[in-house]
Amino acid sequence: MQAYQSAPCPFCGATWNPPGAQACTNCRNQLPPPQPAYTPPGYAPSPYPQQPGYPQPGSYQQPPGPYPGQPQYPAPGQAPYPNQAGQQAGYPGQQAAYPGQPYPPQPGQPAQYPGYPPYALPGYPGYPTAYQQEQPAGTPGTTRLALFGQSFSVPVVLPPLVVRYQQTLAYAVIGLLALMIALFAVLPAVASGQIASAEQALQATLGHQAKVDAGFAGFLAADTGVTDLNVIKAEGSKQVKAADDALALLRSDESAIASADQRLAILGFFALPARGSINVERNRLATVSNGLKQADTAMTAASNQGKVLLPLYDAMIDFTRMYAALGKRDLAGAGAPYPDAEQKLQQAISADQAEGVPSGLAKQLSAFSDLLDNSENMIQALQNKDAAGIKKYSDAVQAGLKTVQTLSDAVPSDYEVKTYGPYQKAYDSAIKSLKRPA
Repeated sequence: MQAYQSAPCPFCGATWNPPGAQACTNCRNQLPPPQPAYTPPGYAPSPYPQQPGYPQPGSYQQPPGPYPGQPQYPAPGQAPYPNQAGQQAGYPGQQAAYPGQPYPPQPGQPAQYPGYPPYALPGYPGYPTAYQQEQPAGTPGTTRLALFGQSFSVPVVLPPLVVRYQQTLAYAVIGLLALMIALFAVLPAVASGQIASAEQALQATLGHQAKVDAGFAGFLAADTGVTDLNVIKAEGSKQVKAADDALALLRSDESAIASADQRLAILGFFALPARGSINVERNRLATVSNGLKQADTAMTAASNQGKVLLPLYDAMIDFTRMYAALGKRDLAGAGAPYPDAEQKLQQAISADQAEGVPSGLAKQLSAFSDLLDNSENMIQALQNKDAAGIKKYSDAVQAGLKTVQTLSDAVPSDYEVKTYGPYQKAYDSAIKSLKRPA
């Protein structure tokens, strides 16, 4: 059996090209289109006409040329491709695919092309790092900068990295300068204004001293020994109003000082040059704030006690009218004040658990409520001429009068002075600190 032979290459005469090849595996020149049939040398000539422009099979012709860099190959029939001086041995399938490269690239190795820099795939030696990709090697420095649409020179050669990121660095420098200006120029001026605002709040507190002192004076006043309930109620109303007015001013001052202190606390973290002045002012605010809180506690107690005592005085005045009418045998007149007295008493009882109301006052209210109810029941028994009821409720009224008398001392007369006197001293001390130079 004869081995397969391809049509000889018209340029080098190679007969081992695979079927359908478009280029010669030896010289890499383009092959002519396939012929309908081929007759090897020594056989009858092919009945098909020869293609124009191509040599007759079996004869070798030097291809038109010359071609620069094209190696010379032996004509058919000569020794199979002897080595030439300075040339690699040629074997089928191993001839150079690219000029200047002796062998095709092996698997896993990048191709090398004359006139181009070496190329490496990612992960292989020689592949550039991320920094080398971003910053080309050998980038020259410069003495010119282009910032914000303006170009100008600098007296030193700038590194390539600075030149490349000059716009970003410029923004960073501007931001740093703005921060420094804010820290050392703007914020200290703002802090100075806030310190002045805090001083105004302190001076307003100082201006309210007289009304706060009036609230303390009424609340801590000694018992005058007056027994007329109308006089007691009138004096109590004045004292409660003074306490309410003082309490409103105290809470207003507390709010203003707390707000000023909060603003200064925030500025203290940023306005570094003014931190010393801020700390001094905050100490003044803290001292006065503590005194205001003490006075607030005392005036809150005074106001809450007034909410109990004033309606209690009204109920006691109504009871006195009931008792006076009973002495005159005026049963209708005795029963008339009861509804109003009961309403006032319930109003007082509803406030006896508020802050600052002594527990002894709640006991007095409970005893007086029993006395008032028994007095109304006795009046009803008298109107109905119920002897047993009259006897029962009359004894209860007498016992109630004794209980109320006993409980009149449940709250000592000096209770307010002993309890809230220290609060007044703390307030006075805070006010005195305002009068001293800062």
